[in-house]
Amino acid sequence: MSSLFHKTTPVLVVERVEPVLSFWSKLGIVPGVQVPDESAKDGRLAFVILAAEGIEVMYQTVASITGDTVASASDKKAFRLEPQQATLYVEVGDLAQVESKLAGERLVMPRRKTFYGATEIGYADPAGNIVIFSQHAAGS
Repeated sequence: MSSLFHKTTPVLVVERVEPVLSFWSKLGIVPGVQVPDESAKDGRLAFVILAAEGIEVMYQTVASITGDTVASASDKKAFRLEPQQATLYVEVGDLAQVESKLAGERLVMPRRKTFYGATEIGYADPAGNIVIFSQHAAGS
């Protein structure tokens, strides 16, 4: 019997893709697929897929969504055509390594211990999305 689901990947809606690339590159996650914005003359991107070691996240500009996804939608009013904040929860093996690599990035949630046995820290990416990194204690 085949599985109904294979994976899920968030698509984060932003004004510009380029500002978030340095945030993720500090963690070793670099763009795979990059789609240029054909309407822009400055070489900016319309869409990018960032993937590495079980992490996959996509960023797409409002302009790209408007011209691509919404253009073919049957219910155009269902789409919010502005950047939207998302929160990503990323489990990691070494939280101290994440903290070291993201030194200087916008810390929005200092390191904390949770009731479910995790140690977490949260950052805002340059587009304003929240990324919570979590290291779970053995056995939790």
